[in-house]
Amino acid sequence: MGEDSRNHRGNAHIRTIMANASEGFIITDGEGRIRVFNETASAMFDKSREECVGELIESVGSAQLATAVREALAGGTAKGTFQLQFGERMFGCKFAPFTNDASSGLAVIVRDDTELYEQQERAEAILAGVGDGLIVFTPDSRIAYANPVAHELLGDRLARAADHQISLAALLGLQVPSTEEITPCWDARECGMIQCPQFGSDDYRCWLRCGTPAPDGTPRTFEAKRERCAQCEVFRSTAPLLGEPGSSGVMEAELTEPEHRILEVRTNPVTDKLGRYLGCVSTLHDVTAAREIAVMKNEFVSMVSHELRTPLTSIKGYVDLIVDGEAGEVNEIQMEFLKIVQENSDRLVSLINEMLDISRIESGRVHLRIERLDMTDVIQGVLDTFRTYADQSGVTLEAHVGQDVPQAAADRDRVGQILMNLVSNAIKYSPGGGHVTIRLAHADGCVQVDVSDTGIGIAEEDQHQLFTKFFRVDSSLTREIGGTGLGLSIVKSVVELHGGRIWATSVEGEGSTFSFTLPVAPVELIRTPEVEGPEHPRGGTVLVVDHDADIADLVETYLVKRGYDVVKAFTGLEARRLAAEVNPVLITLDVMLDDGDGFELLQNLKEDPATSEIPVVVLSIVTDEGKSLRLGAADYLEKPIDKARLMKLIDDLIGAKASPVVLVVDDDRHIVDSLAHSLRVKGFAVAQAYDGREAMAAIEEHAPDLILLDLKMPVMDGYQVIQEVKTHEATEHIPIVVMTAHRIDHDKIDILKFAAEHMSKPFSPEALVERVESVLSKED
Repeated sequence: MGEDSRNHRGNAHIRTIMANASEGFIITDGEGRIRVFNETASAMFDKSREECVGELIESVGSAQLATAVREALAGGTAKGTFQLQFGERMFGCKFAPFTNDASSGLAVIVRDDTELYEQQERAEAILAGVGDGLIVFTPDSRIAYANPVAHELLGDRLARAADHQISLAALLGLQVPSTEEITPCWDARECGMIQCPQFGSDDYRCWLRCGTPAPDGTPRTFEAKRERCAQCEVFRSTAPLLGEPGSSGVMEAELTEPEHRILEVRTNPVTDKLGRYLGCVSTLHDVTAAREIAVMKNEFVSMVSHELRTPLTSIKGYVDLIVDGEAGEVNEIQMEFLKIVQENSDRLVSLINEMLDISRIESGRVHLRIERLDMTDVIQGVLDTFRTYADQSGVTLEAHVGQDVPQAAADRDRVGQILMNLVSNAIKYSPGGGHVTIRLAHADGCVQVDVSDTGIGIAEEDQHQLFTKFFRVDSSLTREIGGTGLGLSIVKSVVELHGGRIWATSVEGEGSTFSFTLPVAPVELIRTPEVEGPEHPRGGTVLVVDHDADIADLVETYLVKRGYDVVKAFTGLEARRLAAEVNPVLITLDVMLDDGDGFELLQNLKEDPATSEIPVVVLSIVTDEGKSLRLGAADYLEKPIDKARLMKLIDDLIGAKASPVVLVVDDDRHIVDSLAHSLRVKGFAVAQAYDGREAMAAIEEHAPDLILLDLKMPVMDGYQVIQEVKTHEATEHIPIVVMTAHRIDHDKIDILKFAAEHMSKPFSPEALVERVESVLSKED
């Protein structure tokens, strides 16, 4: 067979393929004259082959196509896809120039993309109508599409990012760390996979590349690898931090331009059926209005609660005085009515406190005083508080403490609040004859507390909502008991603020267990013991500053009954004058004054040398404990005033200044408690420490007049304390009375020469008090 014959057959075969192809084929020579025009092209352009073959490209009837072909033949661009609109149809055209020995020309392949474009238009119309911003990223972190809402939210940020690689964080204008400050995943994980094409590269997204090895060394797809990487701490911290489009998650971004907005940004990667990474989609939800409404709601709740606190302080305070017999005898019926008022005012105070707690938590204004906390003491306090209530309800209340439970790092008052809520609920929802048990244990590196009851239990479908605000289990018993549904939500928030977690397990009809964890106190966290005043205070003049005369009179009544003299001031100006003239032993201060800011008055008092040493207790409806303490307040109490707490606080603060302060140091808590009680009865102020480090913290904070010291203690023993105290000029004058039941360590016997006295255990508290009085009288 000759060469010409083979070429003829080959060309015939090609013409047959083109004639039956689903795409249109147009082939022109170098002058733009059509040589091939298949049936599909004829149908597309509504032109017969006879009308076009042998004619110039303009005969097709599309000026747009003719111009593009002429440019390609003249040496212009002929690569890529050319989009051609022909009437109501949309074609995709590809150019393929060719040159051979005989001639040159251009092949044009035409595909009917009308249906595809219609689908795309419908999709874009849908996306344009979405209320949230939508951004589609390509695999190489370029923006492929952004809907109109995204353009409205981000302004010209999107235009500036066009055709550039950009992370989501950078697009939103978030401050992200330099890649120089972050260890790449491959390095931090020490994967050692030198065969991986990403090993050692500057691309921090080694997990993003398809075909690179997973931790087991097997090449994986993006989807499979990502599941493994999601367990990696480096990935979980680095990917969101850099705002990489390939990472999924939710974050919040605050924009200042083109206008102030708060956006909730959610990102999800997209993969194909083979698990290959195709890019990702980020949605931008504008939560600005919701945040503003939340702020307004919190401000409203705070305002209403504050306005209620002032009258409630008077109502509760004076009713309590009458019930306590301070206003004379009342008959049985009057007492019954008064107790109803008292009970309901307490409920109202509790409701207001819960509302304010929610407001504080949501606005991030919760002030925690973290200290080393022995949870056994807290649990015992809760047992003492609820013992009578449990007995009246016919419920057995008990506690089980595990072995070697470490101290927690927590706020004593807030942890007490958590336990009070859980135990109160457990008793309320347990029938007569039920049991409530508190368990304390060391579990999984945390301090864990479980509060269990044998009550009504909680239905499975309700358990996941237990910690939701305002949620209450719907039953006849819960409706009868009442409540706001805020307590458990507050408990959860407080636990999480400590870095712990809380959960519940329950079987309906059998009971429930609420468990929470707290972090273990680190070694460097040392408790600073507080000073408790003597049992019977020595009195003195207290300056009461309050804009409300009724409340000032109420506080005066409390103080006079306790043996103090009182002067009152109702303005800041009057308070400064009386503080300088009277030189009170203590000041109670309401920061809501008519002639100015009480915080400013507090600052002035602390800056004035004449008044700086006077302890100030803030009593206010303003919930800003942290600010008060930063400005120098000795303590802070919210109104309505808890009389017992206020009196103890004032007694301790005044006692620490007016009475000799004795520091009792022993790792046996029973001994410390017994000695402290005996000393306070005799008129001493006392600080209680349970190891040497706590003792040193108390010495630095309170400068005691005398130290009662056990020698054998954990962490830091008595010998070390003596050496520390007696080798520093600021503390070497403090007398030390050593008390021990152990044989003296002869290697350290020289240290004991610094002690003023030695007492061998056992001894009576009375004998020790006499020895303390004797030592102090010698010092005088």
